[in-house]
Amino acid sequence: MSTTTYAARYERIPQDWSTRGNNGREAQVTSFKSVNADRNRLFQALTLPEYIDAWFVAPGSAPGSTAVAMGADCFLISYDRLEGGPERFVGSYKVMRRSKIQFSWKRGCFDETTSSLVKIRLQGDFGRTTVHLTHIGLEEWENAWYSALWDASLERLANLF
Repeated sequence: MSTTTYAARYERIPQDWSTRGNNGREAQVTSFKSVNADRNRLFQALTLPEYIDAWFVAPGSAPGSTAVAMGADCFLISYDRLEGGPERFVGSYKVMRRSKIQFSWKRGCFDETTSSLVKIRLQGDFGRTTVHLTHIGLEEWENAWYSALWDASLERLANLF
């Protein structure tokens, strides 16, 4: 499936996203990584399920247990934790362009948690691109875990190229 077809499938997002803030939560995590790949290749790696499971690394996850599924309006990332039991995340894309990706992010028990927002910006041309990732709307106690998640995931993404 081409990324053009993929992007068209995910252009409809709930209207409340444009007016919704951080829900009173001010914590955020920022991560940067320079990757030896052009923006188009990185866009595919960040949005196609067969690539996401190759670079997504959650702290405490069992190696090789990550699975990614796409639905009509959302994606689901799941993995097994080393200490036992599954963990999962669900999200919906807000914006998808070749240089900007934004999606909602919800962890664990979906009815009991609120969404946060992940913003990814791809800057660069030709063979080198910098990935700027900001995850906003987090609780303070989540910062260290999400910082480890995104730093390890972007490092693994860079090692794929």
